[in-house]
Order: sequence, then C-alpha cells, then structure tokens
Amino acid sequence: MLNTLIPILLFAALGLAVLGAVRRVRMWRRGRPSKVNVLGGLLAVPRRYLVDLHHVVGRDKYISNTHVATAGGFVLSALLAILVYGFGLQSQILGYALLVATAIMFTGAIFVYKRRVNPPARLSKGPWMRLPKSLLVFAATFFIATLPVAGILPAGTGGWILVGLLCLGVFWGVSEMFFGMTWGGPMKHAFAGALHLAWHRRPERFGGGRSSGLKPIDLEDPNALLGVEKPADFTWNQLLGFDACVQCGRCEAMCPAFAAGQPLNPKKLIQDMVVGLAGGTDATFAGSPYPGKPIGEHGGGPHQPIVNGLVDAETLWSCTTCRACVEECPMMIEHVDAIVDMRRHLTLEKGATPNKGAEVLENLIATDNP
Repeated sequence: MLNTLIPILLFAALGLAVLGAVRRVRMWRRGRPSKVNVLGGLLAVPRRYLVDLHHVVGRDKYISNTHVATAGGFVLSALLAILVYGFGLQSQILGYALLVATAIMFTGAIFVYKRRVNPPARLSKGPWMRLPKSLLVFAATFFIATLPVAGILPAGTGGWILVGLLCLGVFWGVSEMFFGMTWGGPMKHAFAGALHLAWHRRPERFGGGRSSGLKPIDLEDPNALLGVEKPADFTWNQLLGFDACVQCGRCEAMCPAFAAGQPLNPKKLIQDMVVGLAGGTDATFAGSPYPGKPIGEHGGGPHQPIVNGLVDAETLWSCTTCRACVEECPMMIEHVDAIVDMRRHLTLEKGATPNKGAEVLENLIATDNP
C-alpha cells in the first residue's frame, strides 16, 4: 500500500511545485529587465551556497550547524525518496542511505524545534513556528516507511492504522517541503534563495569580493527610470531577492536606525516589498513592526506606488545606508539598494527630500553653495 500511495503523493507534490515555480517566476518577471549570466550563475550556486552564504551563516554557530544537518539531510532525503519510492529502486543500499539521510535531517530538525520553543524577538513567528514540526514529520515518516526497504523490518509490517498515519505524515511533509517551496510558506526561501544566489544583483560579492558602492543610474539608457516608484519598477532579480528572505531578523538586530527607535525595520521593509510583489497588506506579518507604526495599516500591489502605500517616506529616510543589514543577511539580500532606489524616485521625480534637504538643493541650484 505504501509503495503505491507514497509515489502518488510525491509526484503530485512535485507537479504542484512545478506549477508554483512557474507562477512565482512570472511574479518576479513583473520587474524590469536585468542582464545575468543564466548558466554560469546556476553552475556557481553550490560554491556560493557552501562558501559565501555559509560564511555569513557561520557567524551563528548554532544555526550554522543546524542548517547543515537539516538542509543537507533534506536534500539527500528528497533525492533518495524520489529514487526509492518515485522510481521504485528499492534496494537495501538505497534504503539504508535514506535512513541515514532522514536521521541526519531529524537530528537537525530537533535543534530547529528547540530554537523555536522560546525564539529571540528578531525571529518572525506565524507560519515559521510550524516549520520544525513539518521537518520532523517529513524525516520521521520517511524513516519509518523505509525500514522494510532496508530489510530491518519485514515487508508489510504494520496494519492499516500505521499505513494511514504514515501516509498522513508523508502528505504533511511533502506538502510543506515541496509544494510549499514554490507556493508560499517557510520553505519558499529555499527555492527563491537558490535562484537569488545564481542571479544576484551584485555577483561581484561572491568569491571573497566586496561591493558596497551605490549602483549608478544609466542616463544613456532611454528606458532608465529615475528611481523606483512601484514594485514593478525594481529589476526582476531584485524582486527575486526580496522573495528569498528567511525572516531571521539578523538585519533587524544590526540596524542602528531600528535600535534608535526610528521607523525602520529592514526585515519588515523586505517583507513589505514581497507583499507588493503579489499584492495585499502587511496584516499577516508576524515579526517586529516599524517602531511607532502598527502592523496592518499598509498595503499595495505591483503597479501601485510604494510610498504612502506599502511604506511611509520617513521609513526610507531613516536608513543611514551603513549596509549593516546587507553584511549580516545570510541570504545576501540588498536592502540598501532597494531603499536608495526608492529614495531616488522621491528626490529626482517628486522633489521630496526630508528636513532641510530641499533648501540645500535650492541653494546649490541658485548659488552653488549649500
């Protein structure tokens, strides 16, 4: 029975995941064109993930080791599960390999669960609180179901109740891990994050490089925009980067503006851009709000103005462009580029600068002296 139901569940989840991936890519493609090395970027993902990304993740040893076990165990488990159950290659060697992979994943998931028992304030709650349970269920059900394949238990062990429970666990696990990876939910970061590493806005950051200068506007380009007014004005790989956010809050913890009580939280800003990508409001955001600004009062869509919709102008002007958020982000998202792009629109298109900025610009125009 398991050998019939598990392949159906696996391939159904994979099929839905592919449909979700197509939908997600179409959302990203609402952004402006951006030249990337498609094949070269994809080939560079393993090194960028294992070296560059984990160089940042490694600053938190607890989550670094946990991520290696959980993510590594999941990738290996998923591949082996597809071979063993999807393609019916039920050899004892593959069975033992799947048992080891799920055991590694289960061990990592225990530490993920432990971290979520009393999570730091910077971590988003909401759907992220169910992720440890989903990881544990995925690993445990495939481990138990694979015991007969490895020859540890005789084939057909267990009655209908056990088979039903295992199928329910597989359904829960593959829904979160595969289907949820492209349609939304905590695992979305795995799909978007891998492609973000491949087609990053600043590929020069990888391989030990540095990149912190502001990206200039190409005034020779007749289609160039003077900043970003609405989410669709970002380049498509910027939108992809926003979608890769894992909501860990490390940017929030390092932001001097947030620490000083200014109305800025880099994590929420990125999540507001994700809301703008699909359309909606920030009512479901389960993290720290902008200081002094309640959650649930902002919203927008891909073709609607960002300022006074998704965010307020004072939020953008609270940023000091110190890039602490960028340097600390384990997904290597470019928060500051996004903020500067939006501030460029306010300044160059709207003439809206904060405090005495307008007076300084008028003096420069009139007298060449600020």
